[in-house]
Amino acid sequence: EFQTYQHYFIQINLSLSKDMAVSEVDSTRIELHQATVLTLDHCPSENLSLSGSEDGNVILWRSAEETLASLNPLPGEAVNCVTFNPRETAKFYVASESSIFVYDTRNLGEVYAKYEGKHEEEINQLAPDEKGQYLLSCDDNGEVMCFDVKRSGRCVSHYTVHDNICASVQWVPTRTAEIVSGGMDCKIHHRDLYKQRPFSTIHESAEQQGVHVINPPFVNSLSTHWKSRYMVAGYGSGAVKVWRLGSRKIGYLPFRTLPSHNAGTGCVCLVNPVTVVSGGNDGFIHITGLECGATNGHSSPASPGGTDEEKEEVSEWGVFKLYHGYKINWLSAGQEHAATFSFDVLVADESSAITRYTVR
Repeated sequence: EFQTYQHYFIQINLSLSKDMAVSEVDSTRIELHQATVLTLDHCPSENLSLSGSEDGNVILWRSAEETLASLNPLPGEAVNCVTFNPRETAKFYVASESSIFVYDTRNLGEVYAKYEGKHEEEINQLAPDEKGQYLLSCDDNGEVMCFDVKRSGRCVSHYTVHDNICASVQWVPTRTAEIVSGGMDCKIHHRDLYKQRPFSTIHESAEQQGVHVINPPFVNSLSTHWKSRYMVAGYGSGAVKVWRLGSRKIGYLPFRTLPSHNAGTGCVCLVNPVTVVSGGNDGFIHITGLECGATNGHSSPASPGGTDEEKEEVSEWGVFKLYHGYKINWLSAGQEHAATFSFDVLVADESSAITRYTVR
């Protein structure tokens, strides 16, 4: 049901095994935008990236030297989320205010489609399903919607599940009718999308999470991966928690609590089935392997914005801590490099630049 590729484990063992630390982290700073970058996505099959900024600009790019298009769906209005269609890779989606814009890379001179009039408040995240037929969205009203992109964006499911802002929504891998959503009510809901029947609700206090940050445990970010049983959540309290998918009757079970950030966790990302990357308001990026032994005594290499004193030791969980220097807005898995057992992570922060880390 779930495939695990050998090179994922090679990556983890090289970077996070008991006897080794991450051998090298290269960074490239990419200057494309004029305002703070809020969102990112990457299409590995085409080696294309998308980024959206606070001033309403969306840029399609392949590298710092190759910008393919600059778009302004709602000039001056922040772009909160961009994402590619995983199957029809020429299509991508942009969320700005309460509207969703669909673009086709074969004709970027016009908007391919526009989904509007459904959401009443600002959209926070978009999530396409594995087959590229359905698109989830969530907004500041706590509403979750599902659009059938094969049928002109018809809304096939619409309900309010959170008491206030719904910050993140994701599909449950291999279960086409199940989703998870997280919000500012500090809850994660696991639901049947079409029957609107909840399987379970996860609701934790900061005390239960064992963190010492005064912020409530708002659910800022969720991440799943099509080839993984894990779900990762990043909280406003700084906590990062992992659940493992059980049977259909059980749903998600607690798996591990990862080392927390010293301020709120802004974004989490399963960059491959067994590697979690989290970014915090403390300016740190944590890279953690979920299926490997712990590491001890290795410190991280120097990184942009960091000093030798700010480098941290690898903890007993096998987490590699990288000081980025800015509050993290968004993380995205970048290109994988199988020949060198390395992978890229794209980072958006408070600045107008994008950072690409290559982790070996």
